[in-house]
Amino acid sequence: MRDDTASTNGLLDSYDYIVVGGGTSGLVVASRLTEDPNVTVLVLEAGSNRLDDSRITTPGLALTTWDNPDFDWQFITTPQDGLHGRTVAHPRGKTLGGSTAIHLNLLAYPSKSGTDGWEKLGNHGWNFDTLRPYYQKFHTYCPPSKEVNELLALDYMDESVQGKTGPIKISFGDFHGPLQKEWPETFKRLNMKYTGDPSTGLGSGGHSNPASIDAQSRTRSHAGADYYSAEVKKRTNLRVLSEALVEKIVLEKSGNGLVVANGVRYCSKEGQSHVVHAGKEVILAAGAFQSPQLLELSGIGSRSLLEKFEIEVLIDNPHVGENLQDHAMASLSFEAADHIPTGDVIRDPKVFAAAIEEYNNSKTGFLAGGTYCSAFMPIADFLHDDGQAELMQLLDQHLKSDAPSTFPAQQQQYLLLKEMLQSKDDSSIHYCMAPFQINVHAGAAPTKYLMPSTEGNYMSIYAALNHPFSRGSVHINSTDVKDKPTIDPKYLSHPLDNEIMARHVQYMETLVRTEPLASLLKKDGRRIPADTHVETLEEAKELGPRTITSNFHPTGSCAMMSKDLGGVVDERLMVHGSKNLRVVDASIIPLEPRGNIQSSVYAIAERAADIIKEGPNH
Repeated sequence: MRDDTASTNGLLDSYDYIVVGGGTSGLVVASRLTEDPNVTVLVLEAGSNRLDDSRITTPGLALTTWDNPDFDWQFITTPQDGLHGRTVAHPRGKTLGGSTAIHLNLLAYPSKSGTDGWEKLGNHGWNFDTLRPYYQKFHTYCPPSKEVNELLALDYMDESVQGKTGPIKISFGDFHGPLQKEWPETFKRLNMKYTGDPSTGLGSGGHSNPASIDAQSRTRSHAGADYYSAEVKKRTNLRVLSEALVEKIVLEKSGNGLVVANGVRYCSKEGQSHVVHAGKEVILAAGAFQSPQLLELSGIGSRSLLEKFEIEVLIDNPHVGENLQDHAMASLSFEAADHIPTGDVIRDPKVFAAAIEEYNNSKTGFLAGGTYCSAFMPIADFLHDDGQAELMQLLDQHLKSDAPSTFPAQQQQYLLLKEMLQSKDDSSIHYCMAPFQINVHAGAAPTKYLMPSTEGNYMSIYAALNHPFSRGSVHINSTDVKDKPTIDPKYLSHPLDNEIMARHVQYMETLVRTEPLASLLKKDGRRIPADTHVETLEEAKELGPRTITSNFHPTGSCAMMSKDLGGVVDERLMVHGSKNLRVVDASIIPLEPRGNIQSSVYAIAERAADIIKEGPNH
């Protein structure tokens, strides 16, 4: 077992498989492939090995890693026209474990109809029923205590459909307050009680999400800790090299016209460039921003863009870096009643120090992690017959069949999204209750707007678009891999996104006026943004552009679709026009899934490992 993962000592010249990226999907694939002792795998991770760092292992310290270059790539978008020119920060994990090592641990599952949409876009076998065993395979579910089960009204959870032997540990935690208790009860009174286990891909309403936290150790469970576990580290056929920045994939044209990935060129910790060869495949797992960046730097992308930077064009595919989707989220914060504790108390250094001491001594308290409160909901106004008619009118207005296409799969994707909006088995929004204030105007970085910048204690509700219509892009702006790509999600560029968002933002007023949640908030209390009320649809439409930021779930930039539809990889995740270059990460998702994408990335990587094991000629 090698402790110094940054050392190149003993590194071989060639491995069967080279995995670019030691994050969520990369470590899943590497771990599964090396179950066969006759297969050799090298993982190259640009970030450092911080598996034992308390800022990663402690669930409640996630924010201390954001906007910190030791943990976070610190991506930021271009100024967004739909957000009054604001930029949006995107924390992405730069360490072993990737973003699962620094995110907020919430575990959600996609809808069945949303995942089935992947297959309807031409990807045979990529449907919810096929993927469901992989959603179970990646995790082990730890059921809550009887007390927690009753407190959070978790009667909809079906233990029989949960994972039982997977590396990632899932639990509900033991730190809960009045806000967490009354959230599901509030939705119950609105006739929106959750029905069905979330992992079945069905159901809507208010509920509590488990988290990727080990119930025994009360530490973060993530790809770095659990797919690259102590047992996996002992495998002599697996080598993980950290602080190794991949500069490009070494490609050449073969006699039959296909491009062959011979290996990769990377820069080591010492600043020297090296080439390592791949006997079978190169597997790109660098995420939705950097996988397209590396493809373009290696000669796969739009001819006009590559020629602009004098990069040899090996595969001309203008769809690389396109089809970028993300969950835009709008928020309102409400002042909590005096007797209700919220996370804003951490502004007091003594409170924070006491929380650190409590966690270190007993692995309890809010730093040990608790439960996330969510709701998957269709547009409330459109649940009845008159509402359905209004919804149809809105869809017809903004989805005209003769409208010019801005991307090849537009007609097919929009038809699927239209079906999801009309279905009562899917949901257009993901509400989440955050027991702290969110103040987007405190700064673009989440370390600014998620920390208490305004006096008082607040509870926030944010609404994230589950199935956005807007499509953005991510592309290189130089030939240097150290230069971050240009990220333009084009938030709210499609008018339907703000129409849908506004109706859900407006519904927040109903939520905070409904008991028992209403009694936990100050009557006529302060709000963030100040003095903001969204009683009318026009007021709600104005709030979105003012407060929208990202829920940090970028997908789609190397989409799994036919090349004619704008795809970059086929249904076996092989890059179109290549013989042995695959992409395995969130960038291959052709349609943004419902809710947080952690579970989907794990499931995709688990299935990808099985596909790779089948061999290239399957």
